[in-house]
Amino acid sequence: MSRQEKAWIKPGYLSQVFKADERRMEFDCKNQTIIQKECPVDIVFIGDSITQMWELEAYFHQYHLMILNRGIGGDRTKSFLHRFYADAIQLKPKMVMIMVGINDAWDLEFDPWKREPVRETEDVLQEALFNMEQVLKKASMEEFQTVVCSILPTNMAWTNHEAERKKYVRSYNEGMKELTCRYGLKFIDYYPYFVDRDGESLQLELSLEGLHPNVFGYDKMAEILENEIDFSSLTFDSKYNG
Repeated sequence: MSRQEKAWIKPGYLSQVFKADERRMEFDCKNQTIIQKECPVDIVFIGDSITQMWELEAYFHQYHLMILNRGIGGDRTKSFLHRFYADAIQLKPKMVMIMVGINDAWDLEFDPWKREPVRETEDVLQEALFNMEQVLKKASMEEFQTVVCSILPTNMAWTNHEAERKKYVRSYNEGMKELTCRYGLKFIDYYPYFVDRDGESLQLELSLEGLHPNVFGYDKMAEILENEIDFSSLTFDSKYNG
């Protein structure tokens, strides 16, 4: 019996060195499988390492949903825009959960290996928001529900430009909230639940090292999502329910 391969999209590799390329082959293989097998997808979580490291099944298994994790450690808004169609839109989920943007702030730090100059906070911010507006514009034209999550505060005193990073995080979240509203999408703000008493630093008890959540941080993120989203309404396709 001959096999007919269904059409599917691979975004290809970027011309520069991007962290997003490190999982490209893996995601291409998984995406093709989802499309070829016509698997109904309920939610795609897509973002950077904070998404990649989230053990989603441990938090949302009780809803019996098909949840895909398309997080890539080190991903930035430019590469996120490049892969958004392949890793989210073409999978035709009922919901897409977006959380990305913190890695753009590494451009505020001097790279001694590349010997690249430090970029101004406003330049990094505007580039990130420009990229994300293109993402949200695409998402707003799709049938799935788009949920945009704020990025978390940081607490990395060992870096050289933590003050600028904290300013970037606040401004980025404000910008993303405005863009989300403009395109009629849903915004979920983690930031005030993670910020310390100083009003700008990540609570260290919720973090592994001042950037990524630990289990208690992910507990809080899951709690916030469950308060904001009716996961039980995202019923699994009947032919996969047994």
